[in-house]
Amino acid sequence: MAKYIVLVVFLVLKFFTLDNCFFWDNIAGYSKPASYLLEYGFLSFVYPPDYVSEPPLAHMYLAALWSLFGKNLLIAHLSVTLFSLGVIWQVYRLCEKLNTKYTPYIFLLVLLEPTLSTQLILISPDVIMCFFALLSINLLLENKRGWLALSAFCLGMVSIRGLVVCAGLGLGYLVISKVIDKKSFKDAFFYVFPSFIPVLLALGVWFLYRKLETGYFLYQPGFEYQEHRELASLNHIIKNIASLAIRMLDSGRIVVWILLFVAVIKMGIKNFISFVIHSRLSIIYLSVLFTMSLVTIPVTNPFGDRYFIVLYILLALITGQLLSKIYETKKIRVIFISMILVLVSGNFWVYSERMSKAWDSVLCHLPYYSLRQEMIAYIEEQGIDVNDVSASFPLDSFFSDTEANTDNRSFSSLNLDKSQYIIYTNIYNWNDESIKTLHADWKLQKEFKRGLIFIQLYVPK
Repeated sequence: MAKYIVLVVFLVLKFFTLDNCFFWDNIAGYSKPASYLLEYGFLSFVYPPDYVSEPPLAHMYLAALWSLFGKNLLIAHLSVTLFSLGVIWQVYRLCEKLNTKYTPYIFLLVLLEPTLSTQLILISPDVIMCFFALLSINLLLENKRGWLALSAFCLGMVSIRGLVVCAGLGLGYLVISKVIDKKSFKDAFFYVFPSFIPVLLALGVWFLYRKLETGYFLYQPGFEYQEHRELASLNHIIKNIASLAIRMLDSGRIVVWILLFVAVIKMGIKNFISFVIHSRLSIIYLSVLFTMSLVTIPVTNPFGDRYFIVLYILLALITGQLLSKIYETKKIRVIFISMILVLVSGNFWVYSERMSKAWDSVLCHLPYYSLRQEMIAYIEEQGIDVNDVSASFPLDSFFSDTEANTDNRSFSSLNLDKSQYIIYTNIYNWNDESIKTLHADWKLQKEFKRGLIFIQLYVPK
């Protein structure tokens, strides 16, 4: 019954977000590639250098829907909503596999994790990735290797991040077969490997096609995010490790780690290690953490909370399972409710304007959409040409890419020295120097604010 109630509540809440435009990386990672395929053909998935270079499955899916039903925001929302419902269903299936009396509590604990609950209502290809990841985990735990091959294929072809998660699942399945099922390494390998042959072949063809078309397997010269794909220095690696730790603790997730630590202390280190060794979910978590760390920590790419959404889900499941083993009924319910409340509050953990925030992973960003429209309406009412207004990410994209329409206007590129008008919002995550220059050299003309989000229009002093 709990899963059906949650599904209905989600659909009701989702209804109120259907006018929301594409947000943050979803513009470059979902809208623009799909629009490109729609314009140039479905076999044109080797994108220009200024596009995000990803396997094309999610982009082709959205482009196909747009070609059938028209390019608009409603179809884009529905394209992801189907997978949002699937994510909720797969989470419940995983909760049932924990064999506890507290499935509804753990179910809510997972779903109300800020990054997951926020991504579920965005137009985000990470929801598609998350669905296939959770489906693959359920199929893996059920040893349904034929269906796992199909799910892993889709997971790896949705995005590079999906490929990395897929690799982690493959590694985890191998360890489970060797450690828990007591197979020899050879038998374990030949038991696991066939399920991942389709995705490996498909990715091999994709990489080879890119090589033939561009001369490069992945990132070609002129790639817009090239500076984010370089090997990191030792200092940068240390910063990445610290950033990963912050991501794991931020937005209320610290409560999960605290309660996990409490559970470890109460059950004892020896018993906890035994639990991990015999827990299939724990092995999967550690394997995905390992593969994700390999591609995030050694490179210069700044990573957001949504990168680790599968890990957040698995950690909440594992922690919930451990807590249900060591606490009595009355106390465990209080603990679960307290954890849920802290996680919900994590949506509003916003720090100083000068500290960056993963806005696409907290629900408090929701006023942004209406504030953006209000600012555009104000600019038009004042007779200001949109091209005379400078903006930064994510407001600097073409309106057609952001709103899935034919409006090819866009704000101009930011120039703090020469611009006539500047739009500023705390959604930008600007550095301290840029904020200081703005406040020193520019005058506020108009501000729209709601909740924790504001959008301002500045003119030179």
